[in-house]
Amino acid sequence: MSLSVWADIPSPRMVLILDDLGTNAHQGKMALALPGPITYAVLPFTPHAQMLSELAVTLPGKEIILHAPMANMANLPLGPGGLYPHQSEAEFKQVLRHSLDSLPMARGFNNHMGSLLTQQVQPMRWAMEVARERDLFFIDSRTTAQTVAADIAREARVPVLERQVFLDHQIDSAAIEERFLHAVAVAQREGEVVVIGHPYPETLAYLEKGLPLLDELGIQRVTASAYLMQEAEMARLANASAVTDSALSLTTE
Repeated sequence: MSLSVWADIPSPRMVLILDDLGTNAHQGKMALALPGPITYAVLPFTPHAQMLSELAVTLPGKEIILHAPMANMANLPLGPGGLYPHQSEAEFKQVLRHSLDSLPMARGFNNHMGSLLTQQVQPMRWAMEVARERDLFFIDSRTTAQTVAADIAREARVPVLERQVFLDHQIDSAAIEERFLHAVAVAQREGEVVVIGHPYPETLAYLEKGLPLLDELGIQRVTASAYLMQEAEMARLANASAVTDSALSLTTE
């Protein structure tokens, strides 16, 4: 790889996703008030989904994705927009398209719950077919270690990210801080980290003071779509460099 391509590799990056927006207007607005680039996953057909989504897209560095409810191992109810293994292809795709139609500003989608559905190959293929037809990306929240969702997305050539750190599995300030610092360590070690949290008061209070630390540590925060665009551009530059190097080698033989 040429030196010019290596020079374009960014500093360590963090993608922060906040799930479950739409049910609580106050917490949603507090989440939108956090500084810097953030991706917000909005539950479809919730009371404040439309208002919060429309507000988000007016704010710099904010983007919306659909938080698609998917069947879980505990058989918890999903509400409107639920995706289940028993659905036919036509019904599954109709439900997902209807949810996406309700949030036309969504750049992609991720799974809400989904510990059962994301293990199922065929439904995940249907989900990625809808993603392809609408030019959307997918984020695998990895609510089960047995998920096949990200692999199916790659097979379908759908841009995909996988969650690496959950911030608030324990809704406790000390635990949230520990997970945030773990996410920082992952970013520094691996060059990137994908973090998912929720608009809990404890999470929002910690992020308000914790996010500015990332600038001091040289960790760039980007939305999911910006990260994927960076990756695509680096891949394009690498391919162009490989072609150039190959052509140069041929001319010197």
